[in-house]
Amino acid sequence: MTTLHDPRRASTQPDPAPHAAHTPPPHDTGNSGPAPRTAHSPYDGDETTSGRPSAPSTAWQPLGGGEWRGGADHSDAPPPSPPAPAAPPVPMWHRAVPNRPPRPPLVWLVGVHGGAGVSSLAASLSWAGDAGQRWPARIGLAGDLDSPLVVLVGRSHLRGVNALHRALLAHQARATPAGSQVVGVVTVSDSARPLPIPVAQRREEMEGLAVALGARTWRLGWLEQWRALEPYEMAEWDPAAGGSPVDDGDPTRTPPQPVRLLAEQILTAARIAGARITERAQQGAEPASP
Repeated sequence: MTTLHDPRRASTQPDPAPHAAHTPPPHDTGNSGPAPRTAHSPYDGDETTSGRPSAPSTAWQPLGGGEWRGGADHSDAPPPSPPAPAAPPVPMWHRAVPNRPPRPPLVWLVGVHGGAGVSSLAASLSWAGDAGQRWPARIGLAGDLDSPLVVLVGRSHLRGVNALHRALLAHQARATPAGSQVVGVVTVSDSARPLPIPVAQRREEMEGLAVALGARTWRLGWLEQWRALEPYEMAEWDPAAGGSPVDDGDPTRTPPQPVRLLAEQILTAARIAGARITERAQQGAEPASP
């Protein structure tokens, strides 16, 4: 299992470009020019892609990145368009995720609505944590912090698919905790019957957005065995136990085969994502050569 280490790395953003000296254009003697500015704001003449600069993050580089750009001050330029309204922040834990297992989870399962199936999945994966319907916000590489790796979980009905889509849009708009990384999304079937065509199309759109954001997509089919079990009764899959156990048909002893296959794929993707984060952190922690 990949272990995340604390790089003690702080991310910074470049300062806005300094203002160039501005010489007002000459005016006709018969016409009065625009009234001179009586006070100068440090943001006058600077245009950004997302409004006024915010304080730099001290933990992780948020999704998207980008540099602030200083713009020239033209008196005849049209007024800038108002900034787009910021997306509301997602529900998040501002303290450590409660009910953490003894071994810190490699990845957190976050349900985008009630009844998404997070508790059942977390009970079946020994290395995954159940974050309920909130994103971990106290994240980092230190041992007392939560993992930044997240897998979003929702049902395959229209409500669940739409909720997954909204969560991905929020992540794209940086309305999720800074440093969070969505490893993938899981849609859990809500019925043994095929999806209606409009819902299937909507799921394709949602999964396309997930892929565009660098996440994986998984689909877990209908599991009749789970209907008669509480999460604590479900068998747990642990990669340390070796190969996948033989499915003997009893979900209290071995996880159903679709769950084991899903677990192996999520674990592989989470390990790759964790290794990349650790590598970037170690590179940033290395002292610059003279």
